[in-house]
Amino acid sequence: MSKSAWTLLLMILQACLVGNTFGSIGDKSQVYKQCLALCRTSNCKDETDFKEEPSLSLILLRWSCEEDCSYICIWRTVDYFVSHGLKIPQFHGKWPFIRLFGCQEPASVLFSILNFYAHWIMYRKFKTRIDRSNPMFYAWTYFSIICLNGWFWSTVFHSRDWPFTEAMDYSCAFSMVLTLLYCMLLRITNKRNKACVIITCGYVSILCTHLSHLWSGRINYGYNMMLNVTIGLTTVAITMLWWYFNRTKLPYVYLVAWFNMLTILVTVLELADFPPIFWIFDAHSLWHASTVPLTILLYRFMIADCRYLKRYYDKSFLDIDHHRH
Repeated sequence: MSKSAWTLLLMILQACLVGNTFGSIGDKSQVYKQCLALCRTSNCKDETDFKEEPSLSLILLRWSCEEDCSYICIWRTVDYFVSHGLKIPQFHGKWPFIRLFGCQEPASVLFSILNFYAHWIMYRKFKTRIDRSNPMFYAWTYFSIICLNGWFWSTVFHSRDWPFTEAMDYSCAFSMVLTLLYCMLLRITNKRNKACVIITCGYVSILCTHLSHLWSGRINYGYNMMLNVTIGLTTVAITMLWWYFNRTKLPYVYLVAWFNMLTILVTVLELADFPPIFWIFDAHSLWHASTVPLTILLYRFMIADCRYLKRYYDKSFLDIDHHRH
């Protein structure tokens, strides 16, 4: 791994781990605590139920009265901090976001939906252009299903942050990163049966082990992010080597090279830490936005590569048939 890649990895780990180490000033402040106590007394029957009927969006997304009070008091605390010339605080490890239609992080929800849509549209295009007999058709189909599932749960998690939706988001994000590595290894070792079996066994083992640890609570956000970055950089390193040795033979492989370089570039957004622009767009949501065009670029590579494989195997079959005659 190059020095720059190691530097990026260490910076991401530092950002993740430090971010989870320190508490949040906002929810520890007296302004927030006093507001929360007053709101609970005046607005709530108990932790769940409201004294007055809440809006439809709060009912549909199952906001409890205590959670709604927390949201109200977050903004009162922000107003207090800003009016006294203090920095905008975080609450429970997160920046304050405007709630739209009951969604906690509306920009991340929107961009997760756009990523889901990009995978859906591009996979439909992939299916119309690539025959099922293609050696990589089912591998890339599996990858698309994994990604559609992952972006669905990303949408759910950013709409409502619960322990279950958090676990689903982390586990599905990991499965997307690992499955891309799996499919690229299958492509590089194409038709080598022994290698394919070993790669598949390794993939299943890593996926099952990680998911079991995640659901048992033995993996936190920092560790999960570290693993995703490590696997992502492994994918970049392997595919860039493959691109380098095949760049003259396979002219379309520049697509995967650009995908890798741009992926590393936009990952820097995950290192940024600033209050949301217009209280909606934070660094994480902008990172989600940047992955939409990268999805299109990846599928363009998948389609071009599968077309090459079809021509290659058709030619091999014709050559064999010619020699038989």
